[in-house]
Amino acid sequence: MTGRDGFIRGAAILALAGFISKSIGAFYRIPFARLVGGEGVGLYQMVYPIYTVVLALSTAGIPVAISVLVAEKTAQGDYYGANRIFKVALILLSVASLLFAAALMMGADFLATEVLKEPRAQLAIKAIAPAIFITGVMSSLRGFFQGQQVMHPTAISQVLEQSIRVITVFIAVFVYSGNITLIAAGATFGAVTGSAVGLAFLIWYFLRKRNTDFKRIGFLPQERKRVLVKRIIVIALPLSLGNLIMPIMQLIDAVVVPQRLRAAGYAVNRATELFGQFTGMAGTLINLPTIITLSLAVSLVPAIAEASSRGYLEQAAHRGNAALRVTTVLLLPAAAGLWALAEPISIFLFSISEVGVPLRYLAGGVVFLGLYQVTAGVLQGMSKTYIPVINLFIGAAVKLLLSYWLTAIPTVGIRGAAMSTVLGFFTAFMLNYLSLKIFLPGMAIKRYLFKPMLAVTIMTGIVVFSYGRFLLLWGNAIAVMGVIIIAVFAYLIMLAGTGALRLKDVEALPFAGSRIIKILVRLGFVR
Repeated sequence: MTGRDGFIRGAAILALAGFISKSIGAFYRIPFARLVGGEGVGLYQMVYPIYTVVLALSTAGIPVAISVLVAEKTAQGDYYGANRIFKVALILLSVASLLFAAALMMGADFLATEVLKEPRAQLAIKAIAPAIFITGVMSSLRGFFQGQQVMHPTAISQVLEQSIRVITVFIAVFVYSGNITLIAAGATFGAVTGSAVGLAFLIWYFLRKRNTDFKRIGFLPQERKRVLVKRIIVIALPLSLGNLIMPIMQLIDAVVVPQRLRAAGYAVNRATELFGQFTGMAGTLINLPTIITLSLAVSLVPAIAEASSRGYLEQAAHRGNAALRVTTVLLLPAAAGLWALAEPISIFLFSISEVGVPLRYLAGGVVFLGLYQVTAGVLQGMSKTYIPVINLFIGAAVKLLLSYWLTAIPTVGIRGAAMSTVLGFFTAFMLNYLSLKIFLPGMAIKRYLFKPMLAVTIMTGIVVFSYGRFLLLWGNAIAVMGVIIIAVFAYLIMLAGTGALRLKDVEALPFAGSRIIKILVRLGFVR
């Protein structure tokens, strides 16, 4: 997929698949939390940061390197070279992933007892270990397809992977009912079954297309394998550090937050329960809106790489600005809605009102995390891969220091962990943005803030006013759903009134873009 706005179509495809898979992953946690309780969710959530850290180590940023290098070769018409890069990278990933999977399996006891201080997590760590190898191979195929700007295979595999994972989780819940240790192990094994099905689909798609779409004529002088490996490592190494930081931030939460809550005076079980509410419930809702920006970031990397490799910096800036515009228009109302309805949403989804406490303080993180993801995608596409790594590392340091200090204050508690997360992402985003102003002066976010912020302010007032009246008439569940519907229409009307929503933004959506435009024009929502 190429062209001026091709990357937005690719991002929209990934966003749709990401929304479906992340929605499945988010909403299954509601019945899961009801069935196993806060302590069960906490045990389950403790294992995943270890898995993601090891996964980041094993993949080492190679999938993004594949995407960047394949995009460059494809832009040059060197399709043979693109396939050659993929094969070399696949071997690297397969070997590394296998070694790390074995290491995780053998080190499960140490990690559970010495790092997490929770011996019950040992079986869950062993259960998830094989997913390291499977996911490593799968990510290499995804990187290849994304480098070709063919997003459908990745999108379908994401939905398949998540669906099978969730099915496995509930099988474990019902088979091992009452045994939290076995439930956590069975639930984490869902990563194995899900990734296996996703990989099977990608292999089938690749074999089906390799003699047509992915084996086109185009030969240029080829680098030696040693040179290819070096190029892959040069791009992948800083990315591997960057990929490590986010899981390490989650691991920090898994280790630091429960221990600092205990220091604040909470019992062990209560600290685990609050941690489960913070990461497994509030954190899940915060991550849901950023699905779109993560998809934008993934699609931006090859799109920016293609433009910058040809010297089209104006086009690169145009694509980056389009992503910033979409990010602000979509994430500002999401953050405002989560802030205004934090407690009602928590009661509606989890029947636990206190989940609203960390959720309200985390809400602002939706915007800053999304903006960080998009700006990191632009920098990676320009081969400035080390910059977002350093910036996220600084943000992680801010989060660690604040979380360690604030969470142990009895009057602050879990709010401190939430505030620390938001400030960490804000720091990382601002540093990314300042870097972009140096390397790509055409990037500017100020021009996209005023109109959406005005619309969001009015929308938030309508939400707060409407909820109290709906609650008296129909109760919390109907009030929440009704207010969300009203908020969406109010925001669209405000966007139309300010001119913030444009036809070209909607037109880039895949499959239904033209139909949506006709509806929006008829309703007067776009110009």
